[in-house]
Amino acid sequence: MQKKSTELFSIAKSIELSCNSKATENVSNPLVSVVVATKGNERSGELDRCLKSLQQQTFREFEIVLVYSTFPEGLNEYVENCNCNFRVLKETGKTLGAARNLGVKNSKGEFVVFIDDDAQAPEDWLFKIYSTFQKFPMLACLGGSYLTPPKEFEESPLKFVVGSFTDSRRGESVSEDRSAVGKIAGCNVAYKKEVFEKVGYINEKYRSGEDWEFHMRLVENGYHLRFDPTMSVWHNRGGLKHTFWNSTRMVPFFLSWKTIKFARHESFFASFYLTNIAFLVLLITLIIDPLIFAILLILLLMGFFIITAVRTMAFSWKILYYPLIILYTFARLAGFYYGVINTAKLGLSQRISSKDER
Repeated sequence: MQKKSTELFSIAKSIELSCNSKATENVSNPLVSVVVATKGNERSGELDRCLKSLQQQTFREFEIVLVYSTFPEGLNEYVENCNCNFRVLKETGKTLGAARNLGVKNSKGEFVVFIDDDAQAPEDWLFKIYSTFQKFPMLACLGGSYLTPPKEFEESPLKFVVGSFTDSRRGESVSEDRSAVGKIAGCNVAYKKEVFEKVGYINEKYRSGEDWEFHMRLVENGYHLRFDPTMSVWHNRGGLKHTFWNSTRMVPFFLSWKTIKFARHESFFASFYLTNIAFLVLLITLIIDPLIFAILLILLLMGFFIITAVRTMAFSWKILYYPLIILYTFARLAGFYYGVINTAKLGLSQRISSKDER
């Protein structure tokens, strides 16, 4: 096992040297470091598309720092055609936050940019990021939209609905500071590197929501955040299974008192808690009076239908798909409460173990 790890490290080092020697526009001191964290072979095709989109950037003073858990297949082929600074690191932690922290600590740029391995950036993406930081010198964090790829809208009615709803949720106007926290996500965000040294790195204990927690810390420390919907990337949408498990991982974040208090500033956080309250009211109503439950459920369904149609501004025949947003919402709720139960069980188990040790 140790031999295999050594071989992978050697391969990674050779790739770094090979790529840098082939770079036609090598930058020894890049202005921007793009950190891409990947599981490797699980998303090899998507990672390939992501890296190719970075290679096509019009802004050239950047490096790519790839942090992997499993060495990606096809990476050698990408390197053969690479014309930018490219480095590879083996992750040492177990969470996305840990992988990104490793990338930040090993980056050389003045600005650090995160993009997911299943996202693709338009060719002017880095140019927009760097230009915005030059225009607003006090800016510490800049985030943008992560739009559903057009082909996914045609794959299934559910992906059409989830994509439409998610894309519209962030709106078309610029948001700043507290109102930008929930709109800015780790799949499309840039920071001044110095902020990590001043407020600390990303919380590595969180399995999801670590980006929002970091943004709340920035706001609490007086840093300026900006969400610009024109700074967009294409980001693949997961199905119901992905939604369920992601909600399970979000439990520690949403049960944090810090997040609950911040919900008065952030509409997305507030909507999450309101959805849970509505769900609990329905559950109690079902026990007390099934007829009232049925009436409330119909009203909620109609409300979802109307709100989703208005927010997405799509009034074609595909509006008939919109009630499917209930499946997406149910997957989120089911995943969240499954996570709550597991968290409670784990806490109880740890208490029992500590008592036994005493």
